[in-house]
Amino acid sequence: MKSSSILCLVVLASIGACTNSKTATEADFGNSKASLIQAQAANPQVLAKPSTESVTGVDPDYADNVIEAMREGVSTPENVQQPISIRVGGQNQGGN
Repeated sequence: MKSSSILCLVVLASIGACTNSKTATEADFGNSKASLIQAQAANPQVLAKPSTESVTGVDPDYADNVIEAMREGVSTPENVQQPISIRVGGQNQGGN
């Protein structure tokens, strides 16, 4: 009788572990990403009703900043022709 009671409790516990209910984390999953996207939008109303028209212009200050950033990131030919030296921590120079 005692072993059947224990077996019954084990079966009920294992069935209870297989429920399909979501935890609080699972229920809220994805809301953090959605709120970040909403916060990054310059005009949040556009997210609800996006325009189907193509973009015809750009903010001139923004465009200048993008072009300057691209120009600054270009390497000179002298730097590109330098040999690549890869060092792993703990190695001495000179091979000693």
